[in-house]
Amino acid sequence: MQSWNGSSSSVRRWLGLTAIAVIAVTGSVGDVGAETMEAPSTPTSFAELLAGFVGTNGFEARFEEEKYLALVAAPLRSSGRLYFTPPSTMLRRVEKPRRKDILVARDQVRISDDAGTQTIDLAGRAEVRPLVESMIWIFTGDLESLEATYRVDYQVLERVDGEQRRWVVRLIPLRPPLSQLVRELRVHGSGRTADLLELEETSGDRTVTRIVDVDRQRRSDSEDRRDPSGVPSP
Repeated sequence: MQSWNGSSSSVRRWLGLTAIAVIAVTGSVGDVGAETMEAPSTPTSFAELLAGFVGTNGFEARFEEEKYLALVAAPLRSSGRLYFTPPSTMLRRVEKPRRKDILVARDQVRISDDAGTQTIDLAGRAEVRPLVESMIWIFTGDLESLEATYRVDYQVLERVDGEQRRWVVRLIPLRPPLSQLVRELRVHGSGRTADLLELEETSGDRTVTRIVDVDRQRRSDSEDRRDPSGVPSP
Protein backbone atom coordinates (compact mmCIF):
# COMPACT_ATOMS: atom_id res chain seq x y z
CA MET A 1 0.00 0.00 0.00
CA GLN A 2 1.43 3.36 -1.04
CA SER A 3 1.23 6.74 0.64
CA TRP A 4 -0.74 9.38 -1.25
CA ASN A 5 1.07 12.30 -2.87
CA GLY A 6 -1.87 13.72 -4.82
CA SER A 7 -2.60 17.43 -5.15
CA SER A 8 -4.25 19.35 -2.33
CA SER A 9 -7.14 20.13 -4.67
CA SER A 10 -7.88 16.46 -5.40
CA VAL A 11 -7.55 15.35 -1.78
CA ARG A 12 -9.61 18.28 -0.52
CA ARG A 13 -12.38 17.64 -3.04
CA TRP A 14 -12.64 13.90 -2.32
CA LEU A 15 -12.57 14.26 1.46
CA GLY A 16 -14.76 17.34 1.52
CA LEU A 17 -17.44 15.78 -0.65
CA THR A 18 -17.32 12.55 1.32
CA ALA A 19 -17.72 14.39 4.61
CA ILE A 20 -20.51 16.78 3.62
CA ALA A 21 -22.42 14.08 1.74
CA VAL A 22 -22.44 11.92 4.87
CA ILE A 23 -23.50 14.99 6.88
CA ALA A 24 -26.44 15.49 4.54
CA VAL A 25 -27.58 11.88 4.72
CA THR A 26 -27.32 11.78 8.49
CA GLY A 27 -29.79 14.63 8.73
CA SER A 28 -32.47 12.41 7.23
CA VAL A 29 -31.59 9.55 9.57
CA GLY A 30 -32.32 11.77 12.53
CA ASP A 31 -35.91 12.18 11.42
CA VAL A 32 -37.00 8.64 12.18
CA GLY A 33 -39.45 8.23 15.04
CA ALA A 34 -41.93 5.47 15.73
CA GLU A 35 -44.24 7.81 17.60
CA THR A 36 -45.36 9.80 14.56
CA MET A 37 -45.66 9.60 10.80
CA GLU A 38 -46.03 13.35 10.38
CA ALA A 39 -43.36 15.36 8.59
CA PRO A 40 -40.95 16.90 11.10
CA SER A 41 -41.15 20.63 11.61
CA THR A 42 -38.50 22.92 10.17
CA PRO A 43 -35.77 23.70 12.75
CA THR A 44 -35.74 27.35 13.73
CA SER A 45 -31.98 27.45 14.47
CA PHE A 46 -28.78 25.66 13.57
CA ALA A 47 -28.53 24.31 17.12
CA GLU A 48 -31.98 22.74 16.75
CA LEU A 49 -30.98 21.24 13.38
CA LEU A 50 -27.82 19.76 14.93
CA ALA A 51 -29.89 17.89 17.49
CA GLY A 52 -31.36 15.80 14.66
CA PHE A 53 -27.95 14.58 13.55
CA VAL A 54 -26.97 12.94 16.83
CA GLY A 55 -27.12 9.19 17.40
CA THR A 56 -27.30 7.75 13.90
CA ASN A 57 -26.95 3.95 13.65
CA GLY A 58 -25.41 3.86 10.18
CA PHE A 59 -26.86 3.83 6.68
CA GLU A 60 -26.40 3.45 2.94
CA ALA A 61 -27.40 6.15 0.45
CA ARG A 62 -27.14 6.95 -3.25
CA PHE A 63 -25.78 10.20 -4.65
CA GLU A 64 -25.59 12.03 -7.97
CA GLU A 65 -22.96 14.69 -8.45
CA GLU A 66 -21.99 17.44 -10.87
CA LYS A 67 -18.58 19.09 -10.83
CA TYR A 68 -18.38 22.54 -12.46
CA LEU A 69 -14.82 23.48 -13.40
CA ALA A 70 -13.98 27.13 -13.98
CA LEU A 71 -12.28 26.40 -17.32
CA VAL A 72 -14.63 23.67 -18.62
CA ALA A 73 -18.06 24.41 -20.12
CA ALA A 74 -19.87 21.13 -19.37
CA PRO A 75 -20.05 19.71 -15.81
CA LEU A 76 -18.36 16.42 -14.93
CA ARG A 77 -20.99 13.96 -13.70
CA SER A 78 -20.58 11.02 -11.36
CA SER A 79 -22.78 8.81 -9.19
CA GLY A 80 -22.41 6.14 -6.58
CA ARG A 81 -23.16 5.18 -2.98
CA LEU A 82 -22.33 6.39 0.51
CA TYR A 83 -21.93 4.24 3.60
CA PHE A 84 -21.54 5.30 7.22
CA THR A 85 -20.70 3.19 10.26
CA PRO A 86 -20.57 4.96 13.65
CA PRO A 87 -18.70 6.59 15.12
CA SER A 88 -16.64 7.95 12.21
CA THR A 89 -16.11 5.42 9.40
CA MET A 90 -17.41 6.49 6.01
CA LEU A 91 -17.08 5.22 2.46
CA ARG A 92 -17.76 7.17 -0.72
CA ARG A 93 -18.03 4.64 -3.56
CA VAL A 94 -18.07 6.23 -7.01
CA GLU A 95 -19.63 3.77 -9.48
CA LYS A 96 -19.86 5.94 -12.61
CA PRO A 97 -18.09 6.96 -14.80
CA ARG A 98 -15.42 4.72 -13.22
CA ARG A 99 -15.03 2.94 -9.91
CA LYS A 100 -13.24 4.73 -7.05
CA ASP A 101 -13.52 4.09 -3.30
CA ILE A 102 -12.65 6.75 -0.72
CA LEU A 103 -12.69 5.22 2.75
CA VAL A 104 -12.22 7.39 5.85
CA ALA A 105 -11.48 5.43 9.03
CA ARG A 106 -9.87 6.84 12.15
CA ASP A 107 -7.02 9.17 11.05
CA GLN A 108 -6.42 7.59 7.67
CA VAL A 109 -8.00 7.71 4.24
CA ARG A 110 -7.75 4.83 1.77
CA ILE A 111 -8.28 5.59 -1.91
CA SER A 112 -8.74 2.62 -4.25
CA ASP A 113 -9.23 2.55 -8.02
CA ASP A 114 -7.99 0.65 -11.06
CA ALA A 115 -4.45 1.88 -10.39
CA GLY A 116 -4.34 0.34 -6.91
CA THR A 117 -4.76 1.45 -3.30
CA GLN A 118 -3.13 4.44 -1.63
CA THR A 119 -3.39 6.00 1.82
CA ILE A 120 -3.48 9.50 3.28
CA ASP A 121 -2.51 10.33 6.86
CA LEU A 122 -4.95 13.05 7.94
CA ALA A 123 -2.64 14.13 10.76
CA GLY A 124 -0.35 15.64 8.15
CA ARG A 125 -3.05 17.28 6.00
CA ALA A 126 -4.10 20.44 7.83
CA GLU A 127 -5.86 21.76 4.73
CA VAL A 128 -8.42 18.91 4.63
CA ARG A 129 -8.67 17.56 8.17
CA PRO A 130 -11.23 20.20 9.31
CA LEU A 131 -13.59 19.07 6.53
CA VAL A 132 -13.60 15.55 7.93
CA GLU A 133 -13.72 16.73 11.54
CA SER A 134 -16.79 18.80 10.67
CA MET A 135 -18.69 15.56 10.17
CA ILE A 136 -17.86 14.42 13.70
CA TRP A 137 -18.78 17.80 15.17
CA ILE A 138 -22.17 17.68 13.50
CA PHE A 139 -22.83 14.09 14.61
CA THR A 140 -22.03 15.03 18.21
CA GLY A 141 -23.83 18.38 18.11
CA ASP A 142 -20.57 20.26 18.76
CA LEU A 143 -21.72 23.76 17.86
CA GLU A 144 -18.75 25.33 19.66
CA SER A 145 -16.17 23.60 17.41
CA LEU A 146 -18.14 24.38 14.26
CA GLU A 147 -18.40 28.05 15.15
CA ALA A 148 -14.68 28.15 15.95
CA THR A 149 -13.86 26.89 12.43
CA TYR A 150 -16.66 28.41 10.31
CA ARG A 151 -18.90 31.41 10.16
CA VAL A 152 -22.27 29.66 10.36
CA ASP A 153 -25.26 31.19 8.56
CA TYR A 154 -28.53 29.28 8.99
CA GLN A 155 -31.58 30.57 7.12
CA VAL A 156 -35.15 29.27 6.85
CA LEU A 157 -36.54 30.05 3.41
CA GLU A 158 -40.08 31.01 2.50
CA ARG A 159 -42.63 28.29 1.83
CA VAL A 160 -43.35 27.77 -1.90
CA ASP A 161 -46.67 26.40 -3.27
CA GLY A 162 -47.69 24.81 0.00
CA GLU A 163 -44.49 22.75 0.28
CA GLN A 164 -42.61 22.40 3.55
CA ARG A 165 -40.28 25.31 4.21
CA ARG A 166 -36.69 24.73 3.14
CA TRP A 167 -33.52 25.82 4.90
CA VAL A 168 -29.88 26.35 4.00
CA VAL A 169 -26.74 26.30 6.14
CA ARG A 170 -23.68 28.17 4.89
CA LEU A 171 -20.36 27.18 6.48
CA ILE A 172 -17.65 29.72 5.62
CA PRO A 173 -14.09 28.89 6.80
CA LEU A 174 -12.70 31.52 9.16
CA ARG A 175 -8.94 31.05 8.72
CA PRO A 176 -6.15 29.43 6.68
CA PRO A 177 -5.33 26.91 5.45
CA LEU A 178 -8.97 25.92 4.94
CA SER A 179 -10.10 29.43 3.98
CA GLN A 180 -7.44 29.54 1.25
CA LEU A 181 -8.94 26.50 -0.42
CA VAL A 182 -12.67 26.48 0.34
CA ARG A 183 -14.90 29.54 -0.10
CA GLU A 184 -17.93 27.92 1.53
CA LEU A 185 -19.98 24.77 2.07
CA ARG A 186 -23.76 24.91 1.69
CA VAL A 187 -26.18 22.25 2.91
CA HIS A 188 -29.85 22.52 1.83
CA GLY A 189 -32.87 20.65 3.12
CA SER A 190 -36.41 20.67 4.48
CA GLY A 191 -37.72 19.57 7.85
CA ARG A 192 -34.77 17.74 9.36
CA THR A 193 -33.68 16.15 6.08
CA ALA A 194 -30.75 17.44 4.02
CA ASP A 195 -30.86 16.55 0.33
CA LEU A 196 -28.56 18.94 -1.53
CA LEU A 197 -25.03 20.11 -0.83
CA GLU A 198 -22.57 22.39 -2.54
CA LEU A 199 -18.83 22.84 -2.18
CA GLU A 200 -17.48 26.10 -3.60
CA GLU A 201 -13.71 26.37 -3.88
CA THR A 202 -11.59 29.52 -4.03
CA SER A 203 -10.43 28.40 -7.48
CA GLY A 204 -13.95 28.98 -8.82
CA ASP A 205 -14.74 25.26 -9.08
CA ARG A 206 -18.09 24.17 -7.64
CA THR A 207 -19.55 20.76 -6.86
CA VAL A 208 -23.26 19.98 -6.39
CA THR A 209 -24.25 16.68 -4.76
CA ARG A 210 -27.83 15.40 -4.59
CA ILE A 211 -28.85 12.69 -2.13
CA VAL A 212 -31.53 10.74 -3.97
CA ASP A 213 -32.02 7.65 -1.80
CA VAL A 214 -31.35 6.61 1.80
CA ASP A 215 -31.52 3.08 3.24
CA ARG A 216 -31.52 3.34 7.04
CA GLN A 217 -31.85 -0.45 7.39
CA ARG A 218 -28.52 -1.14 5.68
CA ARG A 219 -26.24 -1.56 8.69
CA SER A 220 -23.16 -3.61 9.49
CA ASP A 221 -25.16 -6.06 11.59
CA SER A 222 -23.19 -9.22 10.83
CA GLU A 223 -19.50 -9.92 10.55
CA ASP A 224 -19.80 -11.50 7.10
CA ARG A 225 -21.06 -8.16 5.71
CA ARG A 226 -18.17 -6.13 7.01
CA ASP A 227 -14.72 -5.33 5.72
CA PRO A 228 -11.96 -4.54 8.27
CA SER A 229 -13.11 -0.90 8.41
CA GLY A 230 -16.60 -1.83 9.55
CA VAL A 231 -18.26 -0.59 6.36
CA PRO A 232 -21.00 -2.88 4.98
CA SER A 233 -20.10 -4.77 1.84
CA PRO A 234 -22.18 -3.75 -1.20
